[in-house]
Amino acid sequence: MRFTIAQLEAFFWTVRLGSLSKAASHLHMSQPTISLRLRDLEQALNLKLFQRNGRGLAATPDGLALLPRAAALLEEADKIMLQTDPEVVTGSIRVGFAEGFAMTCLPTLLETVRADYPLLKAEYVVSISYELERELNDRHLDLAVLVNPIGRPGMRLVPLGVQDTAWVASTKWKLGPEVRPADLYRLPIVSNQPRSAMFRQIKDWFATAGLEPVRHDLCNSVAVIGHLVSSGVALGVLPARMMEAEVRAGLVDVLHPIPELNHGRVYASYPEGGLTGPVSAMLKSIQKSLDAIDYLKVDGAL
Repeated sequence: MRFTIAQLEAFFWTVRLGSLSKAASHLHMSQPTISLRLRDLEQALNLKLFQRNGRGLAATPDGLALLPRAAALLEEADKIMLQTDPEVVTGSIRVGFAEGFAMTCLPTLLETVRADYPLLKAEYVVSISYELERELNDRHLDLAVLVNPIGRPGMRLVPLGVQDTAWVASTKWKLGPEVRPADLYRLPIVSNQPRSAMFRQIKDWFATAGLEPVRHDLCNSVAVIGHLVSSGVALGVLPARMMEAEVRAGLVDVLHPIPELNHGRVYASYPEGGLTGPVSAMLKSIQKSLDAIDYLKVDGAL
């Protein structure tokens, strides 16, 4: 009796999520179906793969030894399926995007996914990278595009490129073109919350001169921060491409900081063993969309 891909899939997600109910929910199956596949897998391999752990299940030493090999087989199976016929990519995917990235890239991505994978249903979640990493770690997302991620165990990081970020100010301020920490620290600044990549960029830049902003307000929306900056009530560090329309309209100036800001390194991230057909299709669509709009730079090109 040989094992099947379906049995390996049930095994992998039961180990990763720690219970039959969570695995069943993730795979959109009933618990009895998951239980049957696990039992058949144990019989096929002549191994005991699970043991009870309170209310959940934990992998035995044999189960833990099988896990990385199962993950590799599942990823390879999905790659074969995707290469055979893109239209066989069905089902749903929940994918997260850092907000500044999403504002520029999401329109092109939606068109690409609809054209290339018409049967794929996608839900797009927009937030700051820190929150997206947490959601990904908790398996509430299948894939996320992150800026300057922290990196968590059990997560794959695929480098996509570097997002050009800049200090942006209303033309009313008449700043620049070059600015240093001493030029800005007394002025009102707005950013995302402390765990965000944006907040860290600002803090790190001022720290090069041993300074901290006198007035640093917080806002959880990059879009609103862009509006506040263009309205002239605060300065901000934003993706340069996001503010192109405001620059053309004469509302804001993109300033040249000395020293340079730590530009946002952008990664796609997904759980180990989670390179399913929908995730692989979305990764291809993201890269295709980025190439189409020439959004990211290679590291060192800025």
